[in-house]
Amino acid sequence: MSKNLFDEIGALLKEIFEKEETWFLLFVAGVVGAILVPFLGFRAVLAGILAFLELTWWLWLFIILYILFKDAWLHYRQENYIRKIQWILLELKIPRNIEKSPQAMEQVLMTLHSMRNAAGDFKEKFIEGEVTRWFSLEMVSFGGEIRFYIRICANWKSLVETAFFAYYPDMDIVEVPDYIDRLPKSIVDMYEQGDDLWGTEMTLKNEALYPIKTYSDFEITTEEEKRFDPLSAFIETLAKINQDEFVGIQILIAPAGPDHMEHDYDEWKDGFRDKLEELRQQSKKTKKEMNPGEGDLSLFTIRSPRQTEILKAVEENLSKPAFETIIRFLYLSPQAIFSDSYPRRGIAGAFNQYQALDMNAFSQNYSVSTHTKLWQKPYVFPKTRGEYRKARMLYNYKHREIPPERLTGKKINSYFFNWDSSKRFLMNTKCLATVFHIPTTVILTEPHLKHLESKKSGPPAGLAIFGGDEEIEKYR
Repeated sequence: MSKNLFDEIGALLKEIFEKEETWFLLFVAGVVGAILVPFLGFRAVLAGILAFLELTWWLWLFIILYILFKDAWLHYRQENYIRKIQWILLELKIPRNIEKSPQAMEQVLMTLHSMRNAAGDFKEKFIEGEVTRWFSLEMVSFGGEIRFYIRICANWKSLVETAFFAYYPDMDIVEVPDYIDRLPKSIVDMYEQGDDLWGTEMTLKNEALYPIKTYSDFEITTEEEKRFDPLSAFIETLAKINQDEFVGIQILIAPAGPDHMEHDYDEWKDGFRDKLEELRQQSKKTKKEMNPGEGDLSLFTIRSPRQTEILKAVEENLSKPAFETIIRFLYLSPQAIFSDSYPRRGIAGAFNQYQALDMNAFSQNYSVSTHTKLWQKPYVFPKTRGEYRKARMLYNYKHREIPPERLTGKKINSYFFNWDSSKRFLMNTKCLATVFHIPTTVILTEPHLKHLESKKSGPPAGLAIFGGDEEIEKYR
């Protein structure tokens, strides 16, 4: 508990010292002190500093309160903005034959990224509280019947349909009632129904500049094995549940960009520049070679094949647009047949296939997992913490909750036994398309997928067309 308190104090001090006003005041105090020390002596200057702090304590208190108030105000306005967003749920109706690779889904995600919104001025940020709206990509199994959904802002419907139909013309997209309404409203209702739940979130083991294993890595040279789809592991796992059970995998994505959440697009492309250069230097080995004819030594560098592959993968990873990402999943089952070993080892284990040697992989965010034990932090009241986490997980899943941007907002939304510890991480379009895409023909033969009964002749008429008159004339 004390460690958590010190962590919160450290986070607050870090945010204070990130402000330009704080460093300006410290700079002025340092300059004045450096000038006065030779004339007055160290003790006299120290006494003057203490007297100054005694007289100006109200100023420092004002700075701290100002930061807290600004964060609290932004959190309030952003929460108000989010409550006003009109959401709709679209079901992705999948045809029986999809020959497209996950690369088609990557192009869809590219289009979704271009739809990013953000606060552009003082009014939009501090008065309207505008935040970047996010998408929710979902794989859901109702008793073994698997469905694919995407939740979006209502006024983006035509744009999202256009993005999907451009690369999947045979599929259908239907607005449907939110299946969330079929889940218990709270854990009290859940227990009254005789159910129990288990849930967790996934995060990256290493820094975001290292990619996971992507769909191109799953392609094998032989024609027969080349048809493997990494989504098969999830389909097989989701299809094995009993009729009264429910499993939902939720991937929340918000396009990363300037002034967006915890990261920005400049950080994604330029913020890792120093680490990328460090990686380049570490991967070099210097050798000496006799220069023929001159008798002196010359230096040259070599790089192992594996180091070359890692460097190439990192550079490619940083070259694509990124999303702020949260991956969570929920398992709901009658208590008579409830077993948390299924989601812990089955669903979480399906993410292990994306582990890339020497680069990145998924791991559970144990700080939000509903599986609590006495030997896990903070080592007290494991059952009580488990109940609070179940309530938090059910609420977060039902509301597709993304943690507040501001530190103060996170604390406002936290409970004593359950701090809001959801972790956002950056993933580019290729990595996301590997984890979530329209299943290919390889796994469409499974009887557990809900398919279109007939093939469509093409996308519906009246979709939004991007381009000018010159581009439109080409298709007349």
